[in-house]
Amino acid sequence: MQSARAKKSNEFVPESDGYFHSHASSKILTSDHTLDRLKNPRLAADRVFSLLSEIKTSAEHEGSINAIMEEYRSYFPKWMCILNEGFNILLYGLGSKHQLLQSFHREVLHKQTVLVVNGFFPSLTIKDMLDSITSDILDAGISPANPHEAVDMIEEEFALIPETHLFLIVHNLDGAMLRNVKAQAILSRLARIPNIHLLASIDHINTPLLWDQGKLCSFNFSWWDCTTMLPYTNETAFENSLLVQNSGELALSSMRSVFSSLTTNSRGIYMLIVKYQLKNKGNATYQGMPFRDLYSSCREAFLVSSDLALRAQLTEFLDHKLVKSKRSVDGSEQLTIPIDGALLQQFLEEQEKK
Repeated sequence: MQSARAKKSNEFVPESDGYFHSHASSKILTSDHTLDRLKNPRLAADRVFSLLSEIKTSAEHEGSINAIMEEYRSYFPKWMCILNEGFNILLYGLGSKHQLLQSFHREVLHKQTVLVVNGFFPSLTIKDMLDSITSDILDAGISPANPHEAVDMIEEEFALIPETHLFLIVHNLDGAMLRNVKAQAILSRLARIPNIHLLASIDHINTPLLWDQGKLCSFNFSWWDCTTMLPYTNETAFENSLLVQNSGELALSSMRSVFSSLTTNSRGIYMLIVKYQLKNKGNATYQGMPFRDLYSSCREAFLVSSDLALRAQLTEFLDHKLVKSKRSVDGSEQLTIPIDGALLQQFLEEQEKK
């Protein structure tokens, strides 16, 4: 009786292939409701930002946000005390902390030496930050090429001036350009210097995974939950969006910001590449401006004195993604600016009006 029942049950064991075959659909249905079907599928970046800025919150919501911000402002004396005791401040929580850190800078640190770093800026490099400390704060010139040697120099210089304190404010310590191991190692070393006090914000939920025990000890953070519920307007200003036309406006905006921070000679060199590229805009075989031609033009304009000086300037352009370099078939180096010709012409006209 048992063997018959066992045999009967075995006859009804389903096969997985048969199950999926019977439930499979030969026709795959997908929606064709895409953004391209809208009457205005894309908007210009400035138009999107303008529309977003016009959105008004309710009086109740705005009142609650103001009450939260006032509560956080009451923490300012505590934060200053914590910083003076050798700890560093880290803000986390939902919403932008940009406004809060700026308020602390304006209300508490207005008489102090402060360096503000926007970690969300797309062309930020760790060398930019180190150069700002060595040249602007310490007046010691450009930092060494090796970032760890630069930190060694900064540490030695600050040891000689123990009465001088630098407050380093980093908006988005977990920004796209600061998430790599090298950048976090440099930042943690700077935070360990007794004269340097770090105030930073983070937004990504997995940011703590960037730090091992050594980095956490160096950062020596005092963690503060500052949920502001404010929009990430500044932090997302350089992000691509499906609602924005892919016209290169963000690239142009980034180029303007970086160009304004260059030295006079660097700007002159870059404008030579801009004009050369626009001059050859209609040339189908154009591959870029040859390095030798750029060097010759720079010598004539007294912008550089040697090949090495021009190479150093080009390295800065390449780091900021203002210029791309590639080898042609004959092995010569060709330099191009990765932006649409019309936008490049607009950039040139803007600079010539100044």
